[in-house]
Amino acid sequence: MPVERIVNYFTENGFNLDKQTAHGLLKKTAGLFEKLHKAMRKAVKEDRYLCCDETYHKILVKADDNGGKGSRKGYVWAIVAAHTGLVYFFYDDGSRSEDVILNELKGYEGTIQSDGLKAYKKVAAQSNGKILRLSCLQHCKRDFVDMKGNPDADEILSLTNQLYVNEHLHRIGKDGWTADDNLKWRQEYAPPILSKLKATLLRVQARTDKYPPKSQMHGAVNYFLNEWDGIEAIATGGDYAWDNNLIERINRYISLSRKNSLFFGSHAGAERGAIFYSLACSCRLRRINFFEYLADVLNRVAAMPNGTPPDAFRNLLPDRWTKLEQGV
Repeated sequence: MPVERIVNYFTENGFNLDKQTAHGLLKKTAGLFEKLHKAMRKAVKEDRYLCCDETYHKILVKADDNGGKGSRKGYVWAIVAAHTGLVYFFYDDGSRSEDVILNELKGYEGTIQSDGLKAYKKVAAQSNGKILRLSCLQHCKRDFVDMKGNPDADEILSLTNQLYVNEHLHRIGKDGWTADDNLKWRQEYAPPILSKLKATLLRVQARTDKYPPKSQMHGAVNYFLNEWDGIEAIATGGDYAWDNNLIERINRYISLSRKNSLFFGSHAGAERGAIFYSLACSCRLRRINFFEYLADVLNRVAAMPNGTPPDAFRNLLPDRWTKLEQGV
């Protein structure tokens, strides 16, 4: 909720809380949770499979520093640990520079999944083989969805959908199906479909008489082929997703905030928002009641003395949190 709505909610329920006080309380709470957020950053990157993305939000800034405009677009980055279900949002003065994610994932070893933004490709390229990058099948097919009815687009969509149809015949964790089982199944069904899909893409790409370089079809095919290595890499693991929808769903909460609150009041406000969203979305993925989590953890963090070791905060993150019962 935007602060304005929070204040109105309290007023409607007979509790007078002015806007400035609400901002002050949120600022103080975010300050208490800074070490929790740092623990989240470290814990997320301990997962061997990360989903990465970035989205934007409007930020209020000084007009004199922004060409006379009182707001600007600021980017919030997100990393989701696919195995532990932890979400880490972070903000660096609203920058979308590749240096932001390059610095954040420096030293990481494992698998990342992303859209086709060059920054993510560079993360993998500079890792000396320590990072495997997966592409997102949904990003590859979305322009073809807009061209439904075109026989070539329909053929490409049919082949991509065959991957999903086969994948959905089994589910890891159901009826004893394991990631190893899923990998063997993928090694059986995926290669012939991928081979036919690539051949179709190359055939369509070669039809420059029908689809000139500036056409939507040509652009869609080129994007798909540029992402091909990352698509094939998905079939090398049993628990890799064919798309990056996990983090796309998480980023919708930032999109919802754009509609509800319109802007963050400052860069510092966006940083505080990243802290709260990290905890709230992690609780959602872990199916934890965020109000109960917040009420419990806030009191415990506030009671922690200076010098409390980082592991104490790590154990309060949603994947390890156990509610402290009264009197215990």
